Amino acid sequence: MAVHYLKSFLPTADELLGLDLEKLGEILLAHLKSYEGGGTVHQMSGFNRQYFVAMMERRNIGLGPLPGKEPEYGDKQPDVTRRTLEAWNWLERQGLLMRNPDQPGVDWFLITSEGTALLQRLARYEKWEKLGVDRVRADLAATGGIRDVGGTPDVKQMAWNWVRMKENKPPKTPAKPGSMTLISESRLAELRALKSPDFDFRKVIRLCEELNIAFQEECYFATAMLIRALLDHVPPIFRKEKFDEVASNYGGKSFKGTMQHLQNAARNVADGHLHQHIRKSETLPTAQQVNCGQQLDVLLEEIVRVTR
Repeated sequence: MAVHYLKSFLPTADELLGLDLEKLGEILLAHLKSYEGGGTVHQMSGFNRQYFVAMMERRNIGLGPLPGKEPEYGDKQPDVTRRTLEAWNWLERQGLLMRNPDQPGVDWFLITSEGTALLQRLARYEKWEKLGVDRVRADLAATGGIRDVGGTPDVKQMAWNWVRMKENKPPKTPAKPGSMTLISESRLAELRALKSPDFDFRKVIRLCEELNIAFQEECYFATAMLIRALLDHVPPIFRKEKFDEVASNYGGKSFKGTMQHLQNAARNVADGHLHQHIRKSETLPTAQQVNCGQQLDVLLEEIVRVTR
């Protein structure tokens, strides 16, 4: 494993000295981790703080060849050394580094379990940064994180929290066991598998994906309007021009009743929000107001059935 020197994370002393201890501590931990298997700072006993400082300052203390002759940060190295030692102390206080209890010397340290978990989290953040927040959010909403995010349910919840952090939103309270999205993943999977010589289902699928994103992010105006857009889009699948014709003249009594409920409730809610002028007093829609998940699932189930 190649050593990533501190300057590869923070190219200038001013950049390093301007960081708060938490951020600098995270970078220092990643820097120390890169020494594992590389000797010098890290050996069988763990990480040696004196060796770490000597490597930064390019002081030969009998540990083999140095990566350069001049201190890593030039004439600002004394300030950098002091600040990185403060960050080291912060890592200790946070329980991310600990002294090796099996070594008599006080300057041998190990990365704790919490430190390892932090490094794993930071590695995932780095991966998601490269993908971009839009792609990560879309993957979580559309596939449950299977395509790009990966990992356990805890990792996927971490990814949602990362998305919300990037969007300056507070982390969502974890969903209760058994809670549902507006449109189920299994139904979306069936839609994605459809093939038809008459219809291209890409817009239907994307409307459903965006419905899940909007509903999960508590964007209830957008949810109502996307439901209306979906209802306006699908009538030709049933050989009808408008959705009210589907609700009135397609299928059996049970299907008609469900579609009439969807037509009357979802469309009226969306129309009310779309066309209502600004007023002296307003209230905002809730999840209960726009949740037509059961009726939408019946509609999508019939689309899958008639297309297969």
